[in-house]
Amino acid sequence: MGLFETKKSKIKAFMYSRHSTKDRQLNSIEIQEEKHHKYAEKFGIEIVSKEEDKETGLVGPEERLGFARILEKCKDPNYKDVKFILVLDESRWGRFENDNAAPHYEFECNKYGKSVLYTADDIPPETQKNQMGFRIYKKVKQEMAFDYSRVLGDKVLYGCKKVSEQGYSAGGTACYGMKRIMIEQDGSRKELKKGQHKAITNARVIFVPANDETTQTVKDIFSYFEDDLSLQQIYNILNENGILSAQGGKWNKDKLIRILTNEIYIGTRIYNKTWSRLRHKSKKNPISEWVIKKEAFEPIIDKELFSRVQEKLYWITRSKVREGTYSMKKAENIFNAELKNFLVTQGVYEDDADYISRKFPVVYAVSIYQSKETKYWCFIIPNNLMKHEFVFGIGVSKEKTDPIDKLFLIPTEDLGRSNIIIFSEKDNQYPKYYIENAKAEIKISSITKELLNN
Repeated sequence: MGLFETKKSKIKAFMYSRHSTKDRQLNSIEIQEEKHHKYAEKFGIEIVSKEEDKETGLVGPEERLGFARILEKCKDPNYKDVKFILVLDESRWGRFENDNAAPHYEFECNKYGKSVLYTADDIPPETQKNQMGFRIYKKVKQEMAFDYSRVLGDKVLYGCKKVSEQGYSAGGTACYGMKRIMIEQDGSRKELKKGQHKAITNARVIFVPANDETTQTVKDIFSYFEDDLSLQQIYNILNENGILSAQGGKWNKDKLIRILTNEIYIGTRIYNKTWSRLRHKSKKNPISEWVIKKEAFEPIIDKELFSRVQEKLYWITRSKVREGTYSMKKAENIFNAELKNFLVTQGVYEDDADYISRKFPVVYAVSIYQSKETKYWCFIIPNNLMKHEFVFGIGVSKEKTDPIDKLFLIPTEDLGRSNIIIFSEKDNQYPKYYIENAKAEIKISSITKELLNN
């Protein structure tokens, strides 16, 4: 031993914490950080930087900004002497649905010389890094973390369905013309403003007419339509009078269709129309899975008026569909032939190409002139196609030799229960839906793989 004892330098580490709702702990972050500091002190580790995610329900680095910053710091040469990332347990690292996600992000850290250490059970760093038994234990804990989210999701869905069956809201904002009312256990009521949430677990939320200018606008829209005003005339009246739509913009045909076909205005509560779990893309549920509660709350529109409007909408849209039947049939034959030819050139067997052409999600609508310069389209999407994320819409020209005029890619999530969408060349939806041939081929290839895998 020398004259002076040299103090051993500590190994440096980041620490990461993520808010937990398991025990509804408001101080969850602080509890995790305290555990990290105790672990660091016990095993001679110096914490040089910390990150956290306070919002709950977030999954990947695209949403968890603190988690993303940890991954970026691992790559930063300024932190090359950092060896560890302290995390409470596998669930705080992330409840990922994909089995490979958690180890993948650990591997990304390992590439830059940093290992993830879990602090909850006081297992020494060397044991966590080197012992096979711990690696098996960790893999089991990662699976348990995901399974907890899956089971919790199932319980939440069941609870939301039961609440909806009773006519209460299971979450979300109020529709245009409606407002939310919280009913407490003692029966007292309180209006919830936009952005407010109920603070009492056992309280329930219902929708009621807002009884303001938006409610009157809903009544006017139904009245105008029954009085034989066209959709264009209705939205012109609303826009000229400075009446804003639900999102604060101008009215158009599609927004009017959403109002005219929404059963909430006759007091019907509908839940579970879409499915989205663990950050999967939202998809439409079949009507058989919807939770429908009639007379759930006070209506804005009389049921008989609503029924008359639905019948009128049906015949208007059907008459538009019937226009140019010959041209649409010709367009269908051309599209099917070109689709099969394209698939064969891509290496798809002819039998599979025939199958795909029969199952391919595509609808047709005649291009109708709203004015001399502006065309619009009215697409009706059958229920059997609503399971797809997108549906191809083909605008058909009655005047051209080749009747295929325009190609559109329509997200099914943009459709209401009526399965009707109407837009013109001047509407905001047009550049969103219009698709060029090159991009259409890419999307066709993607849908082909989906159909063949199913």
